[in-house]
Amino acid sequence: MNIEDKLAKPDKTIGQHSNELIEQAKLLYKLGYIKSDDLYSDLLVSCLKHDNGKANSQFQKRITKGGNFQPEQEIPHSILSTFFIDKSECIKPISVYFAVLYHHYNKDSPVTVFKENRELIEKFLAEFGFDTNSYNKMKRNIKKIKALFETELSDEEKQYAVLLKGLLHKCDYSASAGLDCEKVNDFLTDSLNNWKNTRNIHYNELQEFCIKNTDSNLIVTAPTGMGKTEAGLLWCGDNKCFFVLPLKTAINAMYERIKKLCGDNSQEDYKERVALVHSDMKSYYLEESIINGKNYDFAYAQCSKQLALPITICTPDQIFDFALKYAGYEYKLAVASYSKFIIDEIQMYSPDVLAAIIYAIEMIHTLGGKVAVITATLPPFVRNEIEKILGTDVKTSDFSDKGKLRHNVKVYEKNLQSDDIIKIFDDTICDKVKKYLVVCNSIDIANKMYTEIKNSDINASINLFHSNFTKNDRKTKENAILAASEKTNESMNIPEIWISTSVVEASLDIDFDILITELSDLFSLFQRFGRVNRKGNKDFSSYNCFVFTEIQGNAHRFVDDAIHSLSKQAILSVDGTISEVLKKELIDEYLSVEKIEKSKYYQEYRKIYKYYKENVDYLSLKKDGIRSIDRSDAVPIDVYNQNESAIEKALEVLKSDTYSRDDKLKANEEILGFTVSVPKFRIDDYEIKKLKMPYTELPVINSSYDSECGIRFDKEKKTQKTKKQDKSDDNGEPDNFI
Repeated sequence: MNIEDKLAKPDKTIGQHSNELIEQAKLLYKLGYIKSDDLYSDLLVSCLKHDNGKANSQFQKRITKGGNFQPEQEIPHSILSTFFIDKSECIKPISVYFAVLYHHYNKDSPVTVFKENRELIEKFLAEFGFDTNSYNKMKRNIKKIKALFETELSDEEKQYAVLLKGLLHKCDYSASAGLDCEKVNDFLTDSLNNWKNTRNIHYNELQEFCIKNTDSNLIVTAPTGMGKTEAGLLWCGDNKCFFVLPLKTAINAMYERIKKLCGDNSQEDYKERVALVHSDMKSYYLEESIINGKNYDFAYAQCSKQLALPITICTPDQIFDFALKYAGYEYKLAVASYSKFIIDEIQMYSPDVLAAIIYAIEMIHTLGGKVAVITATLPPFVRNEIEKILGTDVKTSDFSDKGKLRHNVKVYEKNLQSDDIIKIFDDTICDKVKKYLVVCNSIDIANKMYTEIKNSDINASINLFHSNFTKNDRKTKENAILAASEKTNESMNIPEIWISTSVVEASLDIDFDILITELSDLFSLFQRFGRVNRKGNKDFSSYNCFVFTEIQGNAHRFVDDAIHSLSKQAILSVDGTISEVLKKELIDEYLSVEKIEKSKYYQEYRKIYKYYKENVDYLSLKKDGIRSIDRSDAVPIDVYNQNESAIEKALEVLKSDTYSRDDKLKANEEILGFTVSVPKFRIDDYEIKKLKMPYTELPVINSSYDSECGIRFDKEKKTQKTKKQDKSDDNGEPDNFI
């Protein structure tokens, strides 16, 4: 039997496909991403043999005539492929067997299938011409492969096997897509130097520190305005780089910033250099293509998704989910082994996400990748956790003393009320003060403040922004608040008050004159301070940050009482100008490691971190993500009724075979623009019907909605016969770190 001439895909032979993988392996080696000659040698063997099992008669019949896999008649090809591996050709045979055996893993474990289907396996082995003892020989190898799952990543044999399998995935996915698995980074250092020279500036102390320590892991704190983005990129240099941020809006802004830094947008050379990766990537790329008058670039999107571009800006759930060790996690971890990671805003995460990030840092460090935590504020216990992992291989520095004075703080030990906002407005409004930002801890309080102030006789434009709007309306509001921030006071006929939630903390680059905010914790508070007098060029001789310490509304459900109490003690000690150094001192004193360890937040973090660390590979076949997903997209009935014609027309496009991929993608995104992300229990309680879309169903829910205040749920509109107790926690904002 000539294996190479058998089909691997409907239009490609096993030999052709295997050779395509080998070309990708050669590219990885040429770029220096495979640092071991032994590993490279075993990768070539794995690429050559990984699909040989497809030569079996049942697979060949199915690939030519169609049909689904029949487990009673067929054996997964990855199991059969292992028999073609010659031990004498391998440096570490068990790792090669493991990589090939598990390069496809669907419902059933390959080890289980091997044990339970001896007769059928031997039937196919006879087809291939293997001797009758082949099964027993492989059985001994299977036992050794199974032992790898119980072995910790600190073991060199485990590291080798994980890297080999991950690199095999990398080559296979790219070859199947017809794309190069990596694009070379030969431009970033030059781009940054051009940026510096064009502006006729010198790199500052932070940026020089990052250049000097480009071969080390970093933990750096630096205030807003010091050029942390450029500093992080200078640390990366001409290496593969991931820029990790917590919120999609912040990532979109960073993507646009780095695009301009790294290429000529008119020539679209950024598509060889910079990728955006988050759950709404398709929507963003589609909008980008429409603005540029071009079709959606599917190849660019695929390269982005496969992490093939030199710089990827992403959310942690898109890269650090390998901490869960789900089936196939080795792909991203192998990429991480030759990459550098810039992690910003690390204080923004909930316990489960933070635990995954910290454990991912440990895994990256073990396999040779580098990490730079560069942030404005850093919780002492997080610093402590990362330093324990990195040991001596880390450089630390604090540039807090380089920050400008920007904020003058007044603290009130009371709940925030609309009357307080109106009084502060009346006391401060003048030619130089016209832009007000109010930040509430929860949507219910933000809505309350908005309604009450809107109904007052205040002479200002009142606006509301939080996460409970449709994607279309949220985009409109994001653009509007950005536009408000950019206005000069002289150009404003009337002052503007924007009432928002934690969604503005790190997601939008905005600069207001006055901040009025509730307190949740110091880290969140200092992030909010950063939305006022951002560049330090405004007058701060009078108060420009007003803090109300008491928790109210739904915020009681997600603010850690112990950490809030410590933060309250800290901020009550402030009255007047606050420096970046004082901010750090307050954090170090009031939120020290010893004090944080008593909080529920810390206990939850430790529990989840321990679970990730002790979790056996592939313990769960399902890739749930590093954050428990308790939300889904839904169309409010009011939105559906107002846009029924457009929605139904888009559904027809999706169901028809006469439209192009571009048309279908646009139709899909048009429908998603009418959705709001809501807790799943809301769908259970309020669902009216489902919109049938390809591969999924989109619920329509019996909720009120308007573009002014967003979605609202009325108990009398529940659709379930047995009505559940109303769960009033519908904050909907990203979890803050503390």
